[in-house]
Amino acid sequence: MVWRAIMLWTMLALGAMSGPVFAAAVPPGVVTAAAIAAAAVTSASAVDTCIPLRIGYIDQHRPPYWMGEGEQVPEPPGAGVDLMRDAAQAAGFGCAPTLVRLPPARLRVALASGDIDMSPLGEMPTYPAGIALPRDKKGNIDLERSMHNTLVVLVRARDKLPATTDPMQYFKGKVLGVALGQSYTARLREAGLTVDDGGRDLDRNIEKLRLGRVDGVVAAAVVPKHLKLMLDRYKGVIVQLPQPLISTRVWLAFNESYYRAHRPQVEALWTWLDVNRSRLGYTLEKYRKQD
Repeated sequence: MVWRAIMLWTMLALGAMSGPVFAAAVPPGVVTAAAIAAAAVTSASAVDTCIPLRIGYIDQHRPPYWMGEGEQVPEPPGAGVDLMRDAAQAAGFGCAPTLVRLPPARLRVALASGDIDMSPLGEMPTYPAGIALPRDKKGNIDLERSMHNTLVVLVRARDKLPATTDPMQYFKGKVLGVALGQSYTARLREAGLTVDDGGRDLDRNIEKLRLGRVDGVVAAAVVPKHLKLMLDRYKGVIVQLPQPLISTRVWLAFNESYYRAHRPQVEALWTWLDVNRSRLGYTLEKYRKQD
């Protein structure tokens, strides 16, 4: 394999150097030692290129996006991790990223301080210093180079809410269950909604809903048919309100210093995410097939 690479680079080098002077100095078909050495160095450099990338994500089991508990990374790791690894590979980092699992409250701090290099980050009223997000030509945060998401509300069927219910208006004065650590929690509170974000995941919040501890549960409808399959487990006891609550976005944010050091690769990753926006749906389908 190495010899083939050397020969290939040698032929390229000979082609680039062809001309009257070179043809006179080196007979046709003769490969010089200098050309072989240069080709070997170039080939080795291409093979050895690796830009280390530490990807941080939550240390909680939230299938199918994040699988497993604690610091350990299981295989398969989850649809969200698969998407981030695919993006890093496509962007030219040259090697597999290191996966770092942290408590939700630690992720933004670790990203800003440089303990990790990249992490998913949802929309926020303000963004911490030290974090880089994609920008458009005007210097504003690029809304396209992100993962778009729709939030819906799950309710008890026995409450018999009409299909025309506007969840943003209806739930003012009531309690919405939201999974712990969601970036959109602050946005919901700013909109005047009361949020209970003590439940770690969707299943725990739905249990609160069944017990009457909350009046509705916020869920992400990344792929609507997957949410429907999840609701089928409750046999009509829990249903989804037709009207969405809000639309949100999630970026793959980088540490600012890391971005400055590896700008071409980071920009390529953000652009890949924009072009391959449907990729998460594909990886989710793979995990659903495992159920």
